[in-house]
Amino acid sequence: MEETTVKFEDNISMEDVTNSALDFVQPNRIIQGEVVTIDDEFAYVNVGTKSDGRVALEEFDVIPDIGDIIDVVLIEKRMIDGMYVFSKTAAEMGKKWKNFMENYNKGEDNILGIVKGAVNKGISVDCDGINAFLPFSHAANIRINQNKVPEGSIWFKLKRIDEDRQTIIISRKDYLEEEYKKTWNNFILKYNIGDSVVGKVEKFVDSGVFIDIDGLKAFMKRDDISWKKVFKKKNIIKIDEVREFAILGINSEENKITLGLKQLTEDPWLQIDNKYKVDEIVSGTVVTVTNSGAFIEIDDGIEGFVNSSNISWTKRNVNPRDIFQKGKKIDVKILDINKEERRLTLGIKQVFPNPWDTIEERFPINSKHLKKIKKIVNFGMFVELEEGIDGLIHISDVSWDDNLKEPLKLYKEGNDVEFIVLDINNKEMKIACGIKQLTKSPWEKIKEEYLPRSKVSGVVSGIVPFGLFVKINDDVEGLVHISEVSTSKIENLKDYYKIGDEVEAVVLGIDVKRKRLSLSIKEYSKIADKEEMKKILSDTSSKTVTLGDFIKIELNNQA
Repeated sequence: MEETTVKFEDNISMEDVTNSALDFVQPNRIIQGEVVTIDDEFAYVNVGTKSDGRVALEEFDVIPDIGDIIDVVLIEKRMIDGMYVFSKTAAEMGKKWKNFMENYNKGEDNILGIVKGAVNKGISVDCDGINAFLPFSHAANIRINQNKVPEGSIWFKLKRIDEDRQTIIISRKDYLEEEYKKTWNNFILKYNIGDSVVGKVEKFVDSGVFIDIDGLKAFMKRDDISWKKVFKKKNIIKIDEVREFAILGINSEENKITLGLKQLTEDPWLQIDNKYKVDEIVSGTVVTVTNSGAFIEIDDGIEGFVNSSNISWTKRNVNPRDIFQKGKKIDVKILDINKEERRLTLGIKQVFPNPWDTIEERFPINSKHLKKIKKIVNFGMFVELEEGIDGLIHISDVSWDDNLKEPLKLYKEGNDVEFIVLDINNKEMKIACGIKQLTKSPWEKIKEEYLPRSKVSGVVSGIVPFGLFVKINDDVEGLVHISEVSTSKIENLKDYYKIGDEVEAVVLGIDVKRKRLSLSIKEYSKIADKEEMKKILSDTSSKTVTLGDFIKIELNNQA
């Protein structure tokens, strides 16, 4: 049977029909009738007129009994098979519409409905038998996915009513906005900043947590969850958990609520000066490990940081992940307390004595040691003096022999080597060692053999712009600087000397570290002249010394 939309008048009882005759049996008017008989297709109803009417059985959820009184509506005045055609469904619709309009006229502008499905540009909603249309733009949180519709009754706001067609347009969006406004007004009347409120944890985001408070969305920043600096949100609160929070802010203009959890307890940093002191050794738990260090919790809500530089006295590039294990108990020393910035600086190495403070007591300079070669590198080799403390034997301190091109090839990692401690730098944690210093430098022997002002003989082995190289013996070569060649100015040494010339010179000095022997031909000439003068004066009396003798000596000096 097709759905018929009619505008109904007041209900008419059977008694009214009997008393008022046929004029009351009109279309669009609800009347009462008695079921008098039933066949396979219809229920026959007497409404008090000479002719009965019939109602299709398909309009009944349950087949009626003879004698039942039911409400019906005349579909049209034209009779079929000598009978009126009544509709029970139309009568029920009329009663529902009438009831709906009475409630609406009383000021009820919200209505319950059940979502039926999507239609053109919107959603069809059944509001207790009344067809309602929900535009997609007003659907709000109602979604229809793959023909799946929300279950149960849902509240909507009435937007427009078509009395002729008995249809309505509704809005879920307007309903939610109105309810939210009511809830917000109730909230600001009930609560103030600083009050406690119960809410349900809804969603985690990177910056914090969303909380539902009786339908209102509140937000709690990550920093307001715990007094701890390092923590995981899920270890403190859980999704769907209902618990108490502190109200930190209420913004009526933007309808925003800010909550906090840590504010329900006292800030532990307020009493830190009374509980902890700098240089105090305390026990803590590793809570987080980073590439640069580790966070240690020494009290509930109080965490300090151990920088990698404060882990070991002896190891420079310590990887914190190799040292720390999350959840491990550890002793630390408080190095600094910054209450204003809520920063606590901790150290592990400071719990123990610094081995570098007493390193010279165990390894005095010039002391000899036999230790294993820990590592060989291009510039030398490291020897392990003790656990965590290495010494470096630079390649230049391996051998006195400058002609030895690859002295490190004589050694292997893991082998023992004897050496001498040359220098200790406590601040930079460096120890210089040497192997060649175990024996006397050949240049030390040369220094002992060729004393300053002593005379030497040699052969010119090299001529350079700044002087002459003179080879004294097979192992020793000295330099006569151009300024020490003659008392006269010389522009080009090659004009006066050639390779292989024999010369006499005086030792000026020896630089052992630089392996340099400085000679002077000029000084040798002066000494020779003085000796010649003494000889003349000693062999001849003063009366016999002539001017020619002195001229001869001066000419020799200029030669």
